[in-house]
Amino acid sequence: MKKYILLIVLPVLIGTSLFTGCSSNNNKNENAVQAEEVNKQNSIYLMAGKIDTDNQVNVSSKISARVLDISVNVGSTVTQGDAVIKLDTQDLKAQVDQAQAAVNTANANLTNAMNSTRPEQIAQAQATLDSAKATNDVAKKNYDRTKALVDVEAATEVQLETAQQQLTSAESGQKSAEEQLEMLKNGATETSIDVYKAQVQQAEEGLKTAQVALNNGTITAPISGKVTVKNINKGEMVSPGSTLVSISNPDTLCVNAYVPLSIVKNLKEGQAVVVKVSEIEDSEFEGTISVINSELNSQSNNVLVKITLANSNSQLKPGMFAEVSVIS
Repeated sequence: MKKYILLIVLPVLIGTSLFTGCSSNNNKNENAVQAEEVNKQNSIYLMAGKIDTDNQVNVSSKISARVLDISVNVGSTVTQGDAVIKLDTQDLKAQVDQAQAAVNTANANLTNAMNSTRPEQIAQAQATLDSAKATNDVAKKNYDRTKALVDVEAATEVQLETAQQQLTSAESGQKSAEEQLEMLKNGATETSIDVYKAQVQQAEEGLKTAQVALNNGTITAPISGKVTVKNINKGEMVSPGSTLVSISNPDTLCVNAYVPLSIVKNLKEGQAVVVKVSEIEDSEFEGTISVINSELNSQSNNVLVKITLANSNSQLKPGMFAEVSVIS
């Protein structure tokens, strides 16, 4: 006849498990008394957390932008890869176009450098430099004006960031135009061609960065599951790192039990368990000991044992009280 060791899992209070079983008047050494009572009844009583989700993800943005659309709400079911939030990417698209133009210019400069220099090329380079200087002047004035508005809270930090990016790009464009004109006047050398190649590579890296930022304007679900938290609405600004929505998979549940060393030595990872919950009468659920921590809890000297539960019929819910029996 099979012998079952009953593990009663109760909530963890302040990360410290308290072990209770048969009644005892000695609170000074509760764990020791519990172990003695347990041995008499061939049962082990554990107190830990309630049933919880084993797979939950907080979804955040990688960029600062305004929410253009949000397609989920609390309770919505999503599949991994689904678009859940779309951000306003108008400025990011402009940056991609600008970066693409920089790549085209760098490639053209390299081509010109590798060919013989003609007077019209120098004239064209001078015109490009004049245009770049004008663009840089406009960008500098726009940045200074935006910064002044931010100082009096008449403009946003996002607008200032955009102005800063435009200024940086304009300064880079002017510098590149100056170098191109100078090299055309002096005639291309092997060193100058290497410089042009480096400029092409730098421009291509800038384009990749701009494209990544643009792609981050669409936020997708990293896992399949249900939306449990929603902290953002359409039209609001998002900041990198802040939780916008939380998604959990209700089919992957677990219980974290804190167990004394005297009991842990009788357990092993992969060991099958049978779970009962008080809210569902006359039902048993399968589970497995998936993790036995190698470190002791600093306060209770207990070991964390993680029990993974199967929940194919979705009867088990996070927060339920669980009783777990392990075949010895």
